[in-house]
Amino acid sequence: MSTQGQSGHADFPRAFQQEKRQVWARDGDTKALVYLPDGQADGEIRPGVTWRAYIRGGMLLCPMPGCGPFARVVASPSRRHHFAHRAGADHASGTGPETLWHLSAKELLARWAAAEPSLHGWRLHIDDTPISMPEGWRRPDVLAVSPDGSARVALEVQYSTLTGEEWRARHGFYARAGVVDIWVFAHHGPQWRSRAASGPARREELAHRDPGWTAAVGLSGLHQAMLQDEVVPLWLDPTARTIGTATALFAPAAPPRSRTSRLVRNPALYALPPEHNFRACYIAADPLEECRIDLSAGELLTSARARHRQERIRLLADQEAAQERLDALQERQSQDTERRRQQEQQRRRERAAQYAAELEEEIRQADLRAREDQRLREEELAAVQARLQTPLTEDYPLQLTPAPTPAPAPDRPRGWWLPRRRRRK
Repeated sequence: MSTQGQSGHADFPRAFQQEKRQVWARDGDTKALVYLPDGQADGEIRPGVTWRAYIRGGMLLCPMPGCGPFARVVASPSRRHHFAHRAGADHASGTGPETLWHLSAKELLARWAAAEPSLHGWRLHIDDTPISMPEGWRRPDVLAVSPDGSARVALEVQYSTLTGEEWRARHGFYARAGVVDIWVFAHHGPQWRSRAASGPARREELAHRDPGWTAAVGLSGLHQAMLQDEVVPLWLDPTARTIGTATALFAPAAPPRSRTSRLVRNPALYALPPEHNFRACYIAADPLEECRIDLSAGELLTSARARHRQERIRLLADQEAAQERLDALQERQSQDTERRRQQEQQRRRERAAQYAAELEEEIRQADLRAREDQRLREEELAAVQARLQTPLTEDYPLQLTPAPTPAPAPDRPRGWWLPRRRRRK
């Protein structure tokens, strides 16, 4: 329950603290319910008449039928100012305090509707006008009917147990009847399951919290069914005349860890309605007199609900901006990748061109060497052929000189020492 940035409503800091002291009484003169503001026990109920004097005259009655007048008004610095019964008095009707608060809540909503600018001139009915359909009928707690009867708004105050299926059936009935139905729940009893905002049982959606938020409430299957149908649950505290709106603080999901995280991460928190699977949520309380009826949306527009819409717009804008940053980053990365690819292709083409030029030069040099070798071979062959075709007498004349006749060898006597060759026989 956030108390920051709100109006100076005297009862606002005490809202949704499960206060059960009686602050509503029935005027014995006008028969209307009157409300005791906190801290006003010594004040005046009307000019010249104090609360204490009026209650001593027996003119302030308990709203419960047959209960009788209050005995006194209690003023305490530590407790909320309230009415007190006579000793031994109780609600003998057996309906219990739940009906008392139900009556007080209906009276409070009817007074608010009578002063609501968007319902100016509308007829108000408190628990006395049924809505009939071929399938059956329902009687809303407070029914506002436009002057021409073309529009109707039903205010339902739910204090008893109700399942999600039962709520869907009643919500569908009002929709088929063309009635805008607005549901508010009790600030105690089965519709209020208090959860400690800092307790160990809180879910992750309660981890981020405003220091001024001191109340959290568990969400039943009924509330989760409403959230599934995009209806935000509301609670009413008639003792403080405040409306509580189901609210959760959301942190956007962090992107995967990468070098792009710092560009798309948004550290902001957003106050939005809880998801339909949340087990608990915070209560953002607003004075009832600051609330309005949004007929186009079919809901009670509290200050917190208006903030929900603004936060949704801000969230979408931030998501769009983050997506644009991410797209721009990816575009730059794509351009860088394309540029590197083109540069690599250009380098490859240059290397290929250089290799082709070197290969062409090698081929040219080899061709030159082959031609030179061919030329040399042809020259040698021509020289050989020329030599073969040239007559030898012309180039090489014969110069024949008769060889000298060798002189006969002189006869030499055979020595006796020489062996004689035997003649073969």
